Amino acid sequence: MPRRSEIFFSRFDVPFDDLDAGGVLYNANYLRYCDRARNQVFAASGWTWDRMVANKSVLAVVGVEAEYRRAVRQGTVWVATMFTASSDRFLEASQVFIAGDLPESEVRAKVMAHAGPLEKMRGVHFRSRFKLVPIAIGDFVPGTLDPDFVAAVFG
Repeated sequence: MPRRSEIFFSRFDVPFDDLDAGGVLYNANYLRYCDRARNQVFAASGWTWDRMVANKSVLAVVGVEAEYRRAVRQGTVWVATMFTASSDRFLEASQVFIAGDLPESEVRAKVMAHAGPLEKMRGVHFRSRFKLVPIAIGDFVPGTLDPDFVAAVFG
């Protein structure tokens, strides 16, 4: 597992069709961007969907908590992802939406996703033995950051 100070950044361009009538990111799309960011981290670490299925190590999001602070609008948004193990069978992904240029940016929303066992899905079960290795891939920017920044963003 990454240390608490390891944060993985994913850059997304929010298109017009992801906005609601008020010109802000539609609520359900926050979760879609979070899912894409988590998948980028796992894929960059070598854990593609096919590999997870082959190893019977599929992650299922079993719960999500979201706190919306300010609207995300059309343009560039960063999703910062940090993983922690809440037990040996569950994984938590803390994610924040950041608008603006890093590091002078503003947190717009926080999302906590709880991933766990898929024991009822064709016998596939969750294994928490994921080794996440920071690897740069396109606009996916992993990094180890200052603990004060981590506390400010995720605290």
